Amino acid sequence: MGRAAEAYHEPLQVGDHRLHRISAGAVALLLPLMLAGCMLGPNYQRPPAEVPQSWDAMTAGEAKGIPVSSQRLPEADWWREFGNDELNRLIELALRNNHDVRRAAFRVLEGRAIVTAAGAGLYPQVNLDAGYTRNRRSETIPAVPNGTSPQGFAPPGSAFDLWSGLIDLRWELDLWGRIRRGREAATAEADALEQDRRAVTLSLIADLGLAYFQLRELDEQIEIAEKNLLLRKDSLGIIRARATAGLASELDVQRSEVLVAESAAQVPELRRLRAATRHQVEVLLGSTPGSLELPPTPLRTVVAQPEVPVGLPAQLLERRPDILQAERTLVAANARIGEARAFFFPAISITGQGGFQSSEFTQWLRGGSHTYSIGPSITLPIFQGGTNVARLRAAEARHQQMLEQYQQTILNAFREVADLLVAIRTRTEQRDHQRNQVKAAQTALELAQIRYQRGLVNYLDVLDAQRTVLDAELRLVQTERVRLTDMVGLFKALGGGWG
Repeated sequence: MGRAAEAYHEPLQVGDHRLHRISAGAVALLLPLMLAGCMLGPNYQRPPAEVPQSWDAMTAGEAKGIPVSSQRLPEADWWREFGNDELNRLIELALRNNHDVRRAAFRVLEGRAIVTAAGAGLYPQVNLDAGYTRNRRSETIPAVPNGTSPQGFAPPGSAFDLWSGLIDLRWELDLWGRIRRGREAATAEADALEQDRRAVTLSLIADLGLAYFQLRELDEQIEIAEKNLLLRKDSLGIIRARATAGLASELDVQRSEVLVAESAAQVPELRRLRAATRHQVEVLLGSTPGSLELPPTPLRTVVAQPEVPVGLPAQLLERRPDILQAERTLVAANARIGEARAFFFPAISITGQGGFQSSEFTQWLRGGSHTYSIGPSITLPIFQGGTNVARLRAAEARHQQMLEQYQQTILNAFREVADLLVAIRTRTEQRDHQRNQVKAAQTALELAQIRYQRGLVNYLDVLDAQRTVLDAELRLVQTERVRLTDMVGLFKALGGGWG
């Protein structure tokens, strides 16, 4: 290729100068057209979005029971708000090893490569075509339709060789912006893939946080169930001793044994749920089930209840990956309209071919064998069977679809954040009441045990008090975990931190 190119350019410098004149004339003719080239189709403008009137009041912390830090905005590593080093370590591990996140990153690389390919048409396309053919002219065809063919100079029935080394040039002048609109659409679609990667990452962090909180909730439930089992075993021992002394009936003994068996049956089910949740955490980390060591730790001892980090709600919602992704998709659909309109206009290109052709190999790369052709070409669509019209209508319809999707995504975002703020408020109130309920139930159990030992009440009162304490403690743990779940959902709904 190097020798061919070298030999090709040499005649243009010291030989025939007609190509220079033709090229200069073509450039002089087409340069004004290039400078006057326009961009068909509408330029993108962000559609207006209305903020609900109640939004400011809710996000400003005026709703009762919502602790709001208006002076502090969420950080990029927003999960550190929960104050758990183990959770921080797991999330960092998941961000490195999770397969969904890595797949989304490769999709971003794919989108960027498509952008490069979409803009390649703005530059000249140059190809090298080299070959050798053995030809024979038919004896029954006195003349060749193509007078420039080497066969036109060969007598009928003769055979000859043809050695060729040609450089082909094609450069479409993007006068109407078809290629530029296509590149604009591809760029927006690549940006949408980037937002999809952010959404996958945000969902991974949220899912891992929820699974981790559920795991620690199960740890605390197992601890409560085992403690309750020990208490009921102690109560069973006391009842048996009293029955032996004639101070309790056999019915009290049987009832106590039923409660012991009931408590013992709860523990295996809770352990099964913990194992399944642990497997979920391991898969989110990109690890095989059973490969992670997570010693049991009660929920309330490892996780802090953070404040609601609400500052500027509109700006936070603009960071949501789903909203940004919907908008970039809308931008791409808008650019496709201009791309479709450009198909109605003529396509103007500069085409050229130059190199060497010879029937003798020894003469192939000599100056006398050089050949060239260059000039503008135009393609004007006249009848396409309605293809261009259908393409434009499809692009406009898709733009309307993406516009509706963008508006609906914004509405869903406002609803999601508003629902989570209300949920956190009500969960906080519910948690406070349940804490009081646990204290009252524990006091009632102590009084019932004292009164039973003194013979003032029967054993059913003690059993009811124990059951009330167990139910109250389990509901409190569940509420605390659900509140943490709502907090994770709020961080996710606000688009994460300010990374």
